[in-house]
Amino acid sequence: MATALLFDRDAVDEVEDWTSRLGRLGRSSILWIDLERPDETELQELAEELELSSESAERLANGHDDPYFADFESYLHVTVYAPLNEGGRHDLEPVECLVAKHWVVSVRQRPVSVLETFRERAGGSGDTGRLEGPEFLANLLDWVLEGYLDAFEEVELALEEIDSRAMEGRLNEPETELRRLVEIRQQIGRLRRALVSHREMFLALTKPELEAIASSKSAERFAALRSRLEDVVQAARDSRESVVGSFDVLIARTEQRTNEIMKVLTLASVLLLPGALIAGVMGMNFKVGFFEHAVYFWVVVGLIAVVAAATLAVARARRWI
Repeated sequence: MATALLFDRDAVDEVEDWTSRLGRLGRSSILWIDLERPDETELQELAEELELSSESAERLANGHDDPYFADFESYLHVTVYAPLNEGGRHDLEPVECLVAKHWVVSVRQRPVSVLETFRERAGGSGDTGRLEGPEFLANLLDWVLEGYLDAFEEVELALEEIDSRAMEGRLNEPETELRRLVEIRQQIGRLRRALVSHREMFLALTKPELEAIASSKSAERFAALRSRLEDVVQAARDSRESVVGSFDVLIARTEQRTNEIMKVLTLASVLLLPGALIAGVMGMNFKVGFFEHAVYFWVVVGLIAVVAAATLAVARARRWI
């Protein structure tokens, strides 16, 4: 499915036949072609109309597993990985971006929320048409980084929920929560590795060799984006530390629950120990005269109960329970 938006000065229009607009793009206009799950015919048409190199065409058709940057003089080919939230699990979706001075192409296989948000914001902007392709790409990459920040914020919220349940004593299955922490830690690691893998690409975008299609203004934007990339990487580190903190809270709560169980068992032992001692003494095989009287049985039982009650009272007085 292909969607094309033409930004012309202060106007934004969705066009059906984008191929007819390529040769009529003005100095204050830019065409954004967004392809979602394109078939072979659409990719072939794209390569022919934009005169793409064989390397770009092959990458669009087959894809690869890492961020990518290439300068083909008349256009740039960039691959970024945008985060996706699918049922509470964060996945990564590659987005292929082709950028010339007056047109931008994005190719993806699944819906990407940050692209949808960017489209809404760009459609409401009055000066998008005055941007050049690299500046448009910088805006798009800015929203991709924002998507990573949103993913880490969702992670923080999930960790806060686990911490709240632990502190309030609502953990029925600590092992389940522990597995959840392991899953969150793996998600953070996957997102962080994806972020770090973009460093080389962001660095390449700041180089002056791109002046054929870029300007000093776009170079400044990319330099600022590279700095923001490091801020987002730091957010990943903070989220990783938060997982460790949640693990400590979980372990502390589990230890507290164990201590409470041991306290109950210890108190039960202390309450029963004097009675067991008395019963053991009274059960010794000696001929004592008062064993002939049945009433003393109840006296001994009463004594055991009194000792247990006294022990319980002392425990409460000293706030052991």
